[in-house]
Amino acid sequence: MISTVRILKQPGRPSIEALERRLERGTLTGRAYDAEALQLRIPMGMEGRDPDAPPPSPVSAWRLAGPVLAGLGVAVACGFATAAADGLFVLVPLLVACALVWPVGHEITSRREERPPAVTMAWGTAAVGTMTGSGLMLALTVPGPPAQAARVIAYAVLGAALLALILYGLRYALVHSWFSRNANWAVPAIVPALALSLPWFGGLLHTVYLKAGFDVPSDAIQVSVYWSYAASLKPIGIALGLGVLVLAIAGWMRHYHQWVHARGMVRVGVPLTSLFVIGISLTAGLAGAEAAASRARAAAAFGKNPAAYYGVQGRLVCVKPVAKEIPVFNGPLATTHPLLTFGTSGDRAWLWDPRRAQSLSIRLEDVVVTEAGASACS
Repeated sequence: MISTVRILKQPGRPSIEALERRLERGTLTGRAYDAEALQLRIPMGMEGRDPDAPPPSPVSAWRLAGPVLAGLGVAVACGFATAAADGLFVLVPLLVACALVWPVGHEITSRREERPPAVTMAWGTAAVGTMTGSGLMLALTVPGPPAQAARVIAYAVLGAALLALILYGLRYALVHSWFSRNANWAVPAIVPALALSLPWFGGLLHTVYLKAGFDVPSDAIQVSVYWSYAASLKPIGIALGLGVLVLAIAGWMRHYHQWVHARGMVRVGVPLTSLFVIGISLTAGLAGAEAAASRARAAAAFGKNPAAYYGVQGRLVCVKPVAKEIPVFNGPLATTHPLLTFGTSGDRAWLWDPRRAQSLSIRLEDVVVTEAGASACS
């Protein structure tokens, strides 16, 4: 089977009927064309614009200049970071500046006409190199220690530039997408789902802190629901931030037509990558709860009250039984050194013995609990 590929460019919307007539005359391919055996189709994205349709609305100047200004802002921040870095870390901002050359050059040059890559690289190198050098010289000439001033200004400029790039990337990713077509019901559905997931994940963090760290049941400690919200804000916020970053990168890839020939891969890869970074962030939040429990155990072993963990406050106490023999779950009950408690639940209290590294439970009516003032209890 022999096939011939021809690309025909003409202004306006292509007409299938006119193209079939030209093919029947053999104008394009030089061989006979059977309209019943062959089928013509217009590739997606090449439909063209109807000549009778009204011209498109002009693009906002901020939409065109925003990505350029954001990229140049990152270049300035790279110059400040170069002045603040030491040793081989100087290469990190320089590599970031080199990575900005092509996108900045592409935004500066006309996007309606195809320019040679050398022209794009030249414009990008000139713009990024000038801004990076300006940031470096400004960091070295401002009063005060260069590293300190450069670090502060670099963080501020880099944060503002990255925020602008992320917002533009989100716009490129969501405009004319499934989300933009279904935002009228998708956004109201996300808000209550997020409101319910925040206290649930906060309760999970409290459970990991108490159960994995001290073998204390989470329902034995009374924690306000507001602390559950507070505990979950940081890991869930980081997870959503990384998910938004992945979506913004996908939006810039869409803007530069990098997924024209891999639409199926993008539809699978972007959601999987987002789920991966969200899962990693939530897992890091659980690991952070375990790390906080480890620090609390170390503080209790040294005879100090551990730091509070989102409403869960541990205190060292001395416990004395009111009778010679009392029921103690997972005993024996130590009376010569302080025990760690996180409060009471009903008529019982859960304690943690730093020396045995075990938890135990007692009834409040069977003991006298006093605050531990020293490393030993009399």
